[in-house]
Amino acid sequence: DAFRFNFKRSFRILHAQSGDEALSLLRTHDVAVIITDQRMPRMTGLELLAQAASVRPDAVGIILTAYTDVEVLVDAINLGDIYRYITKPWEAKEVRGIITQAIERFALQRENQRLLSQLKAYTGYLNQQLHGAFDFGNIIGDSPALNEVLAKVEQVAPTDSTVLLRGETGTGKELVAHAIHINSTRESQPFVRVNCAALAPGVLESELFGHEKGAFTGAVSQRPGRFELADGGTLFLDECGDLPTEVQIKLL
Repeated sequence: DAFRFNFKRSFRILHAQSGDEALSLLRTHDVAVIITDQRMPRMTGLELLAQAASVRPDAVGIILTAYTDVEVLVDAINLGDIYRYITKPWEAKEVRGIITQAIERFALQRENQRLLSQLKAYTGYLNQQLHGAFDFGNIIGDSPALNEVLAKVEQVAPTDSTVLLRGETGTGKELVAHAIHINSTRESQPFVRVNCAALAPGVLESELFGHEKGAFTGAVSQRPGRFELADGGTLFLDECGDLPTEVQIKLL
């Protein structure tokens, strides 16, 4: 009655006389917030919220209590079983603020779930785009020369051998490297690309091999190299022929 009097104009309120009746309401209504007494006949507030989680997992749980159950309720909050507890006697203005925050939390959880679902769908779409009928990624074409290249991709992809890709700029060496990667046993691991021609020798060495904090002037923190980042996956050294001789030696 007190809730109906204080909050009926602010929220849509469903009333239950017992835990069982509350669970029945939850099965037929998409409830954002569950506010329950802690000590009730046949079922405590925590027990109600535990059962409610299987019916409405997104609903935010709040417990009202006039007893010394604070330690139990704090443990429940830390475990994530309830959002807040309110001690009796309660003040309407404070409770209104707590309910509003709980509804906002519920809405945020729903939005996160929607975005996650959308992201999964988009990721699935990208995977479909990336993997063609023969898992050659974004390579498109049906010429005899290209078919010969793709046959070699299928041949080398299952191995862990180093592969040299030769061709003029713009012929798609990176696409071929990626096709090898997604057809290999390393597909779930990183595909790391380094544009060797675009980096100065000093910077390139740090990019490839990383450095420890204080290794040289300006090294303010530890930085992993591309080799380390690609561990277990594939490292693509784009235009590796443009590497300075001393860096090529260090690659060995």
